[in-house]
Amino acid sequence: MGQLKKSAISWRSIVLILLVPVLFYSCTASRPVIETGVGSVIEPEAKPVVEPEAKPVVEPATDLRIIGEVEPVTLVKSGLTLPARIDTGATTSSLDATEIKRFERDGKKWVRFTVTDRRSGEKKEMECRLSRTVKIKRHGEESLERPVVKVKTLMGEVELVREFSLTDRGEFTYQILIGRNFLQGEFVVDVNRKNVTTPMSEK
Repeated sequence: MGQLKKSAISWRSIVLILLVPVLFYSCTASRPVIETGVGSVIEPEAKPVVEPEAKPVVEPATDLRIIGEVEPVTLVKSGLTLPARIDTGATTSSLDATEIKRFERDGKKWVRFTVTDRRSGEKKEMECRLSRTVKIKRHGEESLERPVVKVKTLMGEVELVREFSLTDRGEFTYQILIGRNFLQGEFVVDVNRKNVTTPMSEK
């Protein structure tokens, strides 16, 4: 009997020894895994992407009229229409005039001059109040003084009163030179074109 009791005890011990790891494993496996956060990387909250505000497209000014390098210009007071050379490098416009004489009227300075259409030979005498005088320097020669007058002109459908210096332009092809003072705020020049405002024969 004593031997049977010892054998039973030993078997019980063996069973307990075998069951303890199984029970321990089952207990630990059933427990929820709790993350401690140690060593974990916390990503920053993503900020919304703000797109830059679209700027309004500014259209270039389109109110300037396009003209060519040569355009007909009408001297309204005389009725003569002459081909004019457009020169953006010139400050003041110039008009071909002869028989230039200064005189006074009612205590004011005036200028009388003659304009001739070379193509037809038609001559017109004009009188304009003197606006100012410009001095032209010449290399090796005495300076010249040119009278400047305001003349009402018509280019295409645009009527303008602009300053013109008066001089004999007999050595030049075109009787009128249009400078920046005439073009400013009104026209832009396309040097590859001619007679855009009004068709005209230059001969």
